[in-house]
Amino acid sequence: MICGKIESAVKGSEISIYGFSDLSVVENLPFPNLKTGITIGIALNPSIVKSLVSGPDREYAAEYSEVNRKLSEVADDIKSFIAGLGYSAGIIPPTMPVNSKDELYSPFPHKTAATLAGLGWIGKSALLITKEFGAALRITTIFTDAPLKTGIPVEKSYCGGCTECLKKCPAGAVSGKEWYPGLLRDDFWDGKACFEYSSKAGKSAGSNHPVCGICIAVCPWTQGYLRRSLNEL
Repeated sequence: MICGKIESAVKGSEISIYGFSDLSVVENLPFPNLKTGITIGIALNPSIVKSLVSGPDREYAAEYSEVNRKLSEVADDIKSFIAGLGYSAGIIPPTMPVNSKDELYSPFPHKTAATLAGLGWIGKSALLITKEFGAALRITTIFTDAPLKTGIPVEKSYCGGCTECLKKCPAGAVSGKEWYPGLLRDDFWDGKACFEYSSKAGKSAGSNHPVCGICIAVCPWTQGYLRRSLNEL
């Protein structure tokens, strides 16, 4: 019954995708006693994503910020709803500030919860890839101790031999190595190179946060989302 109430609350929000995960297998959780994750995601505007093949602009920078704001707002609402049911919940923002090493930092990788919830896999671009939206979405996690039926983890990549993000990445951050559970991000993706390029691109786009998004737009799974959404089949 509790699971159903929470699921109804999640469905009633403006999110595009959601899933529940068992986080007991994850080390160093930001909330050690909250071992169930609720991943929520909001798809990016397909018209804006379509233009990203040429790099980020002010419109994308604004979309990035607005979707992050919506995610935080919905996550806070869900947290409050769970608390009203008598359970604990915690959240961290979709994107954290730059750390002392001049890198994007998060105390928890939201993509980990998403893969454990069965929503998608990690692409060669180090982004979450879903069959419905490709990489064109932002996600965040609500941590809770509420009893929820968790999804079946995704344990393989569906990128196959695709190298679009490798070929189009202006920072050279993509190695082309295919993800599998347990593979460290630094072993297949150069976060520093991505950060340095996206910082410059973000400033040019009028953002105070590093943004790029080219790898989002060129992903064939994203292209499928764009065709369906923009009636270009």
